[in-house]
Amino acid sequence: MKILDQPVSSMYLWTIALISILVVISSFTLRIFPVALVAAVLLSGIFEILIRKFYLKHPFKTPWSGIITGLVVGAVAPINASLAFVLIAAIIAVLSKFFIQYRSSNIFNPATIGLIVALPLFGLGDEWWVASNYNMFGIAITLTPILIILAYKAKRLPTALSFVGISLILALALGGLQAISSVSVLAIIFSVNYFFAFVMLIEPKTSPNDKYVQMVYGGAIALLYLVFTYLHEAYPLLIVLLVGNISYLVYRKYGKR
Repeated sequence: MKILDQPVSSMYLWTIALISILVVISSFTLRIFPVALVAAVLLSGIFEILIRKFYLKHPFKTPWSGIITGLVVGAVAPINASLAFVLIAAIIAVLSKFFIQYRSSNIFNPATIGLIVALPLFGLGDEWWVASNYNMFGIAITLTPILIILAYKAKRLPTALSFVGISLILALALGGLQAISSVSVLAIIFSVNYFFAFVMLIEPKTSPNDKYVQMVYGGAIALLYLVFTYLHEAYPLLIVLLVGNISYLVYRKYGKR
């Protein structure tokens, strides 16, 4: 597919479209305009253009990757985060894409590395406000599972489903008999962070290609998340994703020999 006479992956367009839908619905529900998210998208896109133009000496190219990075940063950070926070997170995220690499590919999920540095620096928590649940006609629902399309498009569905499946099994197992009611089961299903599973965890450049390795990767991240949660570590999802990124780097370097 081409836009403005430039080839663009359908994966980029699906990601931008689906996250944007969630952003519109969530911000409308919260009655807050997501200034920080809009700023993150603009700044990430501009930084990517500047690096490509003045450092890599490449001709202009629409910064689809930078736009997605900004969307993720803005979706995870507090909806009312300061512009200073957004500036730092966006700079670190985009710089990591170009300067922290292995074989010309990212090592870390860009948005995650930007967030894990900027959030504690500004004393903020990871809010994940785009992954909100909603009440319609008295029934709680979550819209983020629509993002499963992204995992399918990225050919990382085993990774995402493994994370979701292991997360549900662990939650039910730890809940014991108290979790065997329809209300409790629904609460557990809604508690899974599908935005993390179907957007961040499956980022193609920082996650495995092989479907069996994907299943192990997703399940291991779910287990590690449980450990970090019970240790009361701050930013457990962001930390375990970076650990997963490093583990995948080690696998790429040594595991296939």
